Amino acid sequence: MSLSYDNELLENLEPVSKRGVKALLEALTRPPRRYYVRVNTLKATTEEVLQRLELLGLKFHRDEEIDCAIYSEVEGPYKIDVEGKIVVADKRSSEAVYVGSDLYAPGVIRAEGVRKGDRVTVVTPEGMPVGVGIAMMDSKEIFSKRAGLAVKVERSVYVAPKVGALKEVHEGLIYSQSLPSMWAVMTANPRPGELIVDMNAAPGGKVSMVAQIAGPSAKIIAIDRESKAERLKQNLKTLGADWITVIGGDSRYASDTLNLREAVDLVLIDPPCTNLGVVPKLSDKKTLQDAVTLARYQVQFVREAWRLLKPGGRLVYSTCTLTDVENEGVVAQAEDIGFEVERPERVSRWASYNGVGLRFSPEDGVPGFFIALLRKPVKGSDKV
Repeated sequence: MSLSYDNELLENLEPVSKRGVKALLEALTRPPRRYYVRVNTLKATTEEVLQRLELLGLKFHRDEEIDCAIYSEVEGPYKIDVEGKIVVADKRSSEAVYVGSDLYAPGVIRAEGVRKGDRVTVVTPEGMPVGVGIAMMDSKEIFSKRAGLAVKVERSVYVAPKVGALKEVHEGLIYSQSLPSMWAVMTANPRPGELIVDMNAAPGGKVSMVAQIAGPSAKIIAIDRESKAERLKQNLKTLGADWITVIGGDSRYASDTLNLREAVDLVLIDPPCTNLGVVPKLSDKKTLQDAVTLARYQVQFVREAWRLLKPGGRLVYSTCTLTDVENEGVVAQAEDIGFEVERPERVSRWASYNGVGLRFSPEDGVPGFFIALLRKPVKGSDKV
């Protein structure tokens, strides 16, 4: 495993680690203890979905705090010995195989001499074995088609349910979503009849959960880059939430694009970040300067949220990273703009509240995540 972080970044992470930065880095190489999916209550009840999954031999459990969240325990780690021929997968795909996913052709980097039916070992670009399975294509077909199932994984370092190909996913009954991401929506507490804008909506996890909680009486606008808009629309259609308005564009200019100013009840921001909380990581390279640069970008979304929100309106700012530069530091700049920090009504048992926001730590067996609840005060709305 290769995590390459400069000394400045490691120093920044030390105060947010629970048992020291070394323990934090070790935690980044492990998947969450639980694999979560969200039941889409626009189409099914949690009980109906649990029964359907049980009939498929998949054991899921209700989350203790969120009614529509269900999970399966992640098993492992198991030792993987090299068997047969070698298939090299890219970083993202090898990290997926590491927790039991099958390997698809676009994620294959090398597969020399592999024939359909061969027993193969999937390795990372650095050569670490992550899974063993059966080749479903010849190497020539893998690289000519660049589509389809390349390796059916039978054993992996960790084992989580393979839900991606399930009928329940394609019917929009369930959606793979991390527990902290669901807590961002719970913190937002969307309500029927509200005007709601998700400024970083793709691929649609949080905004579709907003829809199932607030219902169709809420006016919901989902914005993301043009390149992501079509997939976002398709995902929302599958989930039965195609009444959400999807806008392709740069949400840093949303008030002009939507011709809305001081009118929105709730804004969600989950901007591009250093992704340090995404686990497991088998390789990663980041510097503190990466975080500083991204923080400047993240604040631009917060400034635009101020323009959109009506006095008394709420902003939920969340990231899947760990640096205070991108989290508490951005909240401090939000306060300079005029926002006030509020303590969420509910705090997950997996999170800690530090007076600024909720922090989920990989050291506790969950993805790293940060959530802050901010309010635009009724007075002072003319600051930006």
